[in-house]
Amino acid sequence: MANSNLDLLGSLKDSWNAMSSDQRTAVGVLGALDTAGKAIALWDLARTDSKKLRGPKLIWTPIIGAVNTFGWLAYFVIGKKR
Repeated sequence: MANSNLDLLGSLKDSWNAMSSDQRTAVGVLGALDTAGKAIALWDLARTDSKKLRGPKLIWTPIIGAVNTFGWLAYFVIGKKR
């Protein structure tokens, strides 16, 4: 198990090193936007009344956290009632 983790980390490092500077910048910016989107969605979820949501908060929390970019986008597009 530990050996496979090291192989994965080595592979990720090789992939990162193979990227150009512009590609690394794009990955960093997109990663930061995704992290900010999750943080804002979770902050909003914590402060929103359950009556203004489609579905329970206990369902939206892991969706926002675990479903990458689509989770927090889905929360804002589908989860919140207008």
